[in-house]
Formats: sequence, C-alpha cells, structure tokens
Amino acid sequence: MLLSALFKRTKPAGIRANSIEYKDNKAFVDVRGQTCPGYLLAINKAVATIQTGTEINLLISYPPCGEDVKAWCTERKIEFLGLTEEPENKRWVIQIKK
Repeated sequence: MLLSALFKRTKPAGIRANSIEYKDNKAFVDVRGQTCPGYLLAINKAVATIQTGTEINLLISYPPCGEDVKAWCTERKIEFLGLTEEPENKRWVIQIKK
C-alpha cells in the first residue's frame, strides 16, 4: 500500500441540510443536530433551491433557532407560519412559506 493512500484527502461536506424531502405538496428540510450558525446557513441554502409558494417544514432539534428563523424570514420576505413541538419525534418543526 502506498503511503499516499493512507492520507487520502476528501472534500469537506460543508454546511447543508441533512435532507430535503417532498410530501403532500410540502417540503421538509431536516437540519436536526445542527446549532447556530450552522442550522441557519443550511436552511438558507436549502430554501434557495425550493420553488416560491411552497410551504416548508424545517425539522430542528434546537428550539431557540425559532427566533433566528423568524428574523431571517422577515429579512427575506418569507412568511413565518409557526413553531410546534413534536415530543414523540423528539423534534420541533418551524413552518414557513416561501
């Protein structure tokens, strides 16, 4: 085995959503496990790829980000629909509409 194979370089994944899925004409963007500022950067990047007029559910595990997302929505003229807790799924969901 070549020594260079032991030190193979890989590209960093970067900040992004864990997943983006579509169901019932809604987008679900999973950023669970991320904290500030990573979750907001991931949300910004993901929402940019989603069509205007789409309702988006942001799946989060860090509830204080709700206020940050609300401010982010105001800045980008995106409608903030609410924040709900789903204790059975150990997550919170922020609803927005692009």
